[in-house]
Amino acid sequence: MADLALTAAVTEFLYREARLLDSRQFGAWLDLFCEDAIFWVPAVGMDRAYTSEPETSLNFMYIVGRAGLEARVFRVESGGSLASNPLPYTRHLVTNVTVDSDGPEGIAAFANTQVVAFCEPRGQQILNGSCEYLLRRQDKRFRIASKKVLLLEYVIDGYFDFFTV
Repeated sequence: MADLALTAAVTEFLYREARLLDSRQFGAWLDLFCEDAIFWVPAVGMDRAYTSEPETSLNFMYIVGRAGLEARVFRVESGGSLASNPLPYTRHLVTNVTVDSDGPEGIAAFANTQVVAFCEPRGQQILNGSCEYLLRRQDKRFRIASKKVLLLEYVIDGYFDFFTV
């Protein structure tokens, strides 16, 4: 049986991540990540399976290290990202949070997500999926060591970025 207190704490952490993204507090969102974090959105191959080797396979996004995330946030905030200009408003829905394990490498957690993004020129976009997290305890709080986003839609009609998945 899962540790209910741990599950509640992880759920609260994931809700906080969603709220930071929705309120465009990208600096505070970056603070949730470890220095060596991995942010991965695998693509889906012709066999309808998610790619399994991020270093050698096609990905929607694959960012290694918090510095890579910081660079992406800079491009978004500076207006240098065409995919994010104008910056859409988002609402992240996080459900079905489970803690799969709590071991020496960290806490493996899972959640289903739906993200609604809207900006006037582009209209509304909805992306559904699930997230697999590896969380570490650092300085008496959780930090994201790995976030893998498995999109339900394998054909993306529109744009997306770190804040819309």
